[in-house]
Amino acid sequence: MKKRPTLIVDHKNLRHNMNTVVGWCREANIDVAGVIKVTTGLASAALDYESCGAKWIASSRLEQLARAREAGVKLPLLMIRVPMLSELDEMVKICDYSLQSSLDTLKALETEALKQDRTHNVILMADLGDLREGFFEKEELVDVAEYVENKLDGVHLAGIGTNLGCVGSVKPTEEKMLMLCDW
Repeated sequence: MKKRPTLIVDHKNLRHNMNTVVGWCREANIDVAGVIKVTTGLASAALDYESCGAKWIASSRLEQLARAREAGVKLPLLMIRVPMLSELDEMVKICDYSLQSSLDTLKALETEALKQDRTHNVILMADLGDLREGFFEKEELVDVAEYVENKLDGVHLAGIGTNLGCVGSVKPTEEKMLMLCDW
């Protein structure tokens, strides 16, 4: 019999670590998203994150977020990548939040959200050098944020975000964080 790679999750240690992180963040007035992508969307990990005080369950995979919801996760679900236009229908059905960096996508998302009689929350992304996703110019980001706030009824602006330390290996330094604050 062939042995296959196996992921073993020690739920006791996972909950201990999550409680520790959530505690540290709570002291700094920071909310935590429990990312299930690393466990290939293991629903029991999502339930652990929920029980430990995470405010969202996040993944870049819609099927993982759907499994979390089917397993009984009550927290808002966050898609942590920019969606393709072809998956907006499914994303609106499954997710409460998503990352966005295109006005065209936001307009299409508005159409889909209204069609489903839902309001979808978005986090507009600022690219601060990682070259993964986001608006490159502050003025464009501000213009799009104003557009979302004033013109889209099915889309709610939940915040501004950035991604550092992923594709372009830009380190999340204090300078980069202050740059985001200045935006």
